[in-house]
Amino acid sequence: MIYDLIIIGSGPAGYVAAIKAGQRGLKTLVIDKKYVGGMCLNWGCIPTKSILESAKMLQKVRSAADFGISGIDTATLSFDWQQAVKRTQQIVSKLSRGIEFLWKKNGVEFLKAEAKILSPTQVEADKRVFETKNILIATGSRPAPRQDFVEALNLEELYSLESLPEKPLLVGRGANLVELAQFFNMIGKEPIILADELPLIPSLDSYLESFIQKKLKKDKIPLIPIAEATIKDKSIVFKDKEYPFDMAINVSFRDAVLPETVPDITLEKGFIKTDRFHQSSIPGIYAAGDVNGKSYLAHVASAQALEVIDTIMKVELPREDRSYPLNIYSEPEMAQIGMTEEQIKAAGIDYKVNQYSLNANGKALAEGTSEGFIRILYETKYHEVLGVQMVSEHATDLISEAGILMELEGTTFDLARTIHAHPTVAEVYMDAGSIE
Repeated sequence: MIYDLIIIGSGPAGYVAAIKAGQRGLKTLVIDKKYVGGMCLNWGCIPTKSILESAKMLQKVRSAADFGISGIDTATLSFDWQQAVKRTQQIVSKLSRGIEFLWKKNGVEFLKAEAKILSPTQVEADKRVFETKNILIATGSRPAPRQDFVEALNLEELYSLESLPEKPLLVGRGANLVELAQFFNMIGKEPIILADELPLIPSLDSYLESFIQKKLKKDKIPLIPIAEATIKDKSIVFKDKEYPFDMAINVSFRDAVLPETVPDITLEKGFIKTDRFHQSSIPGIYAAGDVNGKSYLAHVASAQALEVIDTIMKVELPREDRSYPLNIYSEPEMAQIGMTEEQIKAAGIDYKVNQYSLNANGKALAEGTSEGFIRILYETKYHEVLGVQMVSEHATDLISEAGILMELEGTTFDLARTIHAHPTVAEVYMDAGSIE
């Protein structure tokens, strides 16, 4: 049997590519040595967001009296870690079953084994050799191992803990680090951030970076640059103050997870180098998602995977990569899409920024979630929107409206003319678009 496509890895790139390939009539085999759904579903995106929602629920219950709800003794409230993990596992299981159902529905085969690429047309797994016309590497990435904290807990191990540390030290950089720090803080722990580098979240507009650093300070979460710290056995010394911790957690930037390959695939900074069509240096072998180093975002991995299927099916792609949202599931959430202010300045574009506060939004005030704002960056000649940034409850959902607008080369005038339902938080788009 000759497959049209063998996919190595079943994360957001692999499983999405498999479903689309099956729908297009391609004979497809997915090979993964461990998880259906990859890191994102099993111990990354989904579990992290699940426990964050548990922590946010605790916060809401604490403020119930403000909404006229009496009878809750906030002094007796506590966080049940095991119940939060149980709920998380139920969500993961349901989503995994959904993926397997869609694979079966579309004729996709799955093999749990470790794969080795023998040639552009041969993959070895489970002591068998499979023939194929195309190969997609979608093996993702993992937090880079640390030399300074060799005993640091990996995120994958977090959900197997019986109980959580009281003073966790989060070492690394990125959105996951911020999200975990706020999670621990919301459930009453005392997290410490030891940042490999600042800004904390690369690619984030400096205005949003400034906001999150101020928020961490307000929440009394220490932010310590590792270059300015002294590391002791179980404490960090920074500016003559000692910060004890009882467990280090590795939230480092990630390294590519590379399958064994006999063909010499070209790497760039440890990731598979790919072209606009996500094809590697070897024709017929593609790489999508974290493993190609272009992005660490699940939705980008899925978008790249779909483009690989289009390429195999001879569908013409846009000449350039599309804009994609950067989401941070913090409290409150943050999201951006398009160009940052720094990028616009570097490009020499004459621009303006319209900013509108959620403090003037009726729905946000009614929900008690008025901390935040929207920023619309646009060029001054035609008012075409170049970038949008949001801080608000559900900003990670609301940012999609900006994505559609920018895909259509929309303007602030288009936003101002679009009727938004009242009261909704989405009205801030119309309000910000109306500012002259």
